[in-house]
Amino acid sequence: MPPPTTPLADLMAPSRLEVLFDEVAELMGQRNALDGRLVAIVAEIDGRGSQDGNSLWGATGCRSIAALVAWMTGMSPRNADTVVAVAHRIDDLPRLTTSLAEGLVSLDQVGVIAEKAAPGCDDHYAELAKVATVTQLRTAVKQEPRPEP
Repeated sequence: MPPPTTPLADLMAPSRLEVLFDEVAELMGQRNALDGRLVAIVAEIDGRGSQDGNSLWGATGCRSIAALVAWMTGMSPRNADTVVAVAHRIDDLPRLTTSLAEGLVSLDQVGVIAEKAAPGCDDHYAELAKVATVTQLRTAVKQEPRPEP
């Protein structure tokens, strides 16, 4: 017969919601890491790291690297654009792309920065992205001082 439970033990047991939240957190970390790997693959297909700088996707018949990504993955064209934007700035955003590969930030968070933030912003946003929502990051990027024309 199991030992009797006390009211304190009932309070200490994790609720079903906490268990589900933990599972969601684990799955999202894995998904973020997969997105990080996808970004690295897209960067290589687009010519990063090649000796001559030429892309590998030219013979596919796709009009753009984003179209290729959307076709190969089944993701929306908008999400493919985000992957490509991050892939194009993979060298400019090493801390953010590493955090993505480690599952610490999402593709959407890094995508906002890759699409809109100024060059050299990696150090500034690397820590902020770990605690800010996508909406907060959009606001932060909009408030960046813009260079005068």
